[in-house]
Amino acid sequence: MLRTEIGPVRWWLLLIVNGSLAPGAGGDLITYEGWGALAQPQALRPLVDKTEAYNDRAAIRLGDRESLADPIVEEAQRLLTGPWPPQG
Repeated sequence: MLRTEIGPVRWWLLLIVNGSLAPGAGGDLITYEGWGALAQPQALRPLVDKTEAYNDRAAIRLGDRESLADPIVEEAQRLLTGPWPPQG
C-alpha cells in the first residue's frame, strides 16, 4: 500500500503501531504536520495530548518518557480501527 493512497497521517499511525516509527516521533509528525492539514479534528486530540505529555520537559527530566510512549501506540491503534479520515 502506498503512502499517498492512504494519506500521511494514517500512514504514520500504521508505522507507530507496527513499531517502524517511534511513538514520540510519529506523534510529533501527526501533531505538527498532519493535524492541521486535516483541520484539527477532535478525533485526533487525544493523540496530540498524549504526544504533548510525552514531550513535556518534566517527563523528559524525570526519565519518564518510556511509560508515556505506550499510550501513543494505543491511541494510534484506536484511531486505525475507527472511521477514516477522523471526523469532528
